[in-house]
Amino acid sequence: MKKLFLLATTAMLLASPSLFAQQVSINEKGLLKKIERSNADIVNPKKENKAATWLSRGETFYQAATEVSKNLYDGIDASTVMMLFGEPTGAEMVEIAGQPYSKGIFPYVDVYLDINNKPISWVVTKEIYPGALGKATEAYVKAYELEGSTNPKVAEKVQEGLKKVYDEYSKTGALYYALAMYNEAADMFIKAYDITKLDCFTIADSDVYTLLHDAGLSYLFAKDYLKSIECLTAAEKIANDAEIYYLIYHAYRGNAANDPEAIKKAKVYLEEGMAQYPSDTNIIESLSEAYVFLGEDPNQILSIVENALQQAPDNADMWSALGVLYVSQENYDKAIEAFTHMVALLPDSYIANNNLGIVYIKKAEKILDDVNARAATFATQDEYDAELSKAFVVYAEAVPFLEKAAEIDPSNLGTIELLKNVTFRIREMDGMMEKYEKYNNLYKQMTGQM
Repeated sequence: MKKLFLLATTAMLLASPSLFAQQVSINEKGLLKKIERSNADIVNPKKENKAATWLSRGETFYQAATEVSKNLYDGIDASTVMMLFGEPTGAEMVEIAGQPYSKGIFPYVDVYLDINNKPISWVVTKEIYPGALGKATEAYVKAYELEGSTNPKVAEKVQEGLKKVYDEYSKTGALYYALAMYNEAADMFIKAYDITKLDCFTIADSDVYTLLHDAGLSYLFAKDYLKSIECLTAAEKIANDAEIYYLIYHAYRGNAANDPEAIKKAKVYLEEGMAQYPSDTNIIESLSEAYVFLGEDPNQILSIVENALQQAPDNADMWSALGVLYVSQENYDKAIEAFTHMVALLPDSYIANNNLGIVYIKKAEKILDDVNARAATFATQDEYDAELSKAFVVYAEAVPFLEKAAEIDPSNLGTIELLKNVTFRIREMDGMMEKYEKYNNLYKQMTGQM
């Protein structure tokens, strides 16, 4: 099983394409009759205690669960879908994770196509027998209980049957994930994981790790942070890569509103990750944020970030981490330098431009506080005003970056409010009164005041 990536958009599928696709005929009645016969067999005194009865039942329910999905495979094209299922009964445009897709509606399945008319995922909308995979699992487990411990052939068939069920759950989870159906995806991954815990089923630890990783990632996107933490920390006990520590941190951070100790708990995992992956930029950035959040001395990690930037000077996230650390120390000149590097690397980034503007404001406010604290020491008003003007010059330096941020994300009220406040403060400077009027009016419009 292949681990999902953080920004995955395609699903891992297991079937193989047919060179000559033929119209699919869903034998719903035939399969339901087979299930009826199986139901009779498992209460038949002559058959109920035979492993063969339950192996056959497992296969019957697996067939019922996959009668539609077995015809679809990774890389299938739209024309083959039409050959398999005929003309769709309907179609509609949908948006998934901000991207447009078209959904073809067929009698048993909805197929989603990207802008290039390539199917990227599908959802079975009509099950022949709801919960059929669960029934298949129960049947294979029963077969093993009856004869699996004494009959190697039965044990082997149970393993094969459960592996098919496991694969179907995993595949379906990946299909849901591709459609941003994160709770549904996580549910499928957990059902596959439950199979790995059965005594009659064996699979590599790496596959178990992948299931827990994918379930945890899906729950994270679904904002079910407790379940995400449970899955991700369980995965970390089996094996690890640098990403698992980063994901655990974000799961804990997401739960911070409900758990005051969340960031402290996450920091433990980040420090473990740092010990194993000292140059991983995601871990470094997250640990930097955790130090700042907890109010701890950021000098403990500052040198690590600086060394990482020597190795990767084009890493914008690391410049951001460095800037955050310097802001926490109120070293605004260094923070401005760091965020200036970030803007140079990502000139069209809202975050980079907005953050740089905010740091200029913080620097200006620090100058103002210092001047006002020394107000009684100035001999004349002109001397006092000259010192204040130094702060106004710094305020003015924030404006073009905030304006760039507002251009990138014009719907962000916070940036417009900053521009309104800053330009009002320096309205005596050339051109700033006009800017104040512009952003004040825009702010009123956005807040419904006019």
